[in-house]
Amino acid sequence: MKKLVAIGVITVLFSSCGTEQTTNNVAATGAVTDSEIGKVVKVQPIGSQDAKNLLAKQQDIVILDVRTPQEFNSGHLTNAQHIDFFAPDFAQQLTSLDTSKPYLVYCAVGGRSRKAVRVMQELGFSVVYDANEGYAALQRAGIAVEQ
Repeated sequence: MKKLVAIGVITVLFSSCGTEQTTNNVAATGAVTDSEIGKVVKVQPIGSQDAKNLLAKQQDIVILDVRTPQEFNSGHLTNAQHIDFFAPDFAQQLTSLDTSKPYLVYCAVGGRSRKAVRVMQELGFSVVYDANEGYAALQRAGIAVEQ
């Protein structure tokens, strides 16, 4: 069964190179409202300032860094978990996470996080935010980082 899930996830990864339109308020306005925090979403892109606000309001959110180990080791958001998007067992590693928790996913500039969020949703994650501006923008927004 895990092999079937992995094959399905790999298929999603390679077929998701195009752009995706969403119809939620965040995509339309760029803002996260209190009523949207914790809701089940399909894909929820979020800007850096809104990510900062989200982290301040929602203490139970899991921060997931999907950059390479070298990128992660050069600095990452405080308390971020790390799973390398390019790891051959990326999807398998995601299956060890709690799908019921909310996640903020980020990478260097937004491409890998967008694809990672799609994989997470394919695996049944219910609340996932895609920090679509990347690590440097999150850092500039004032989100705490550590080395």
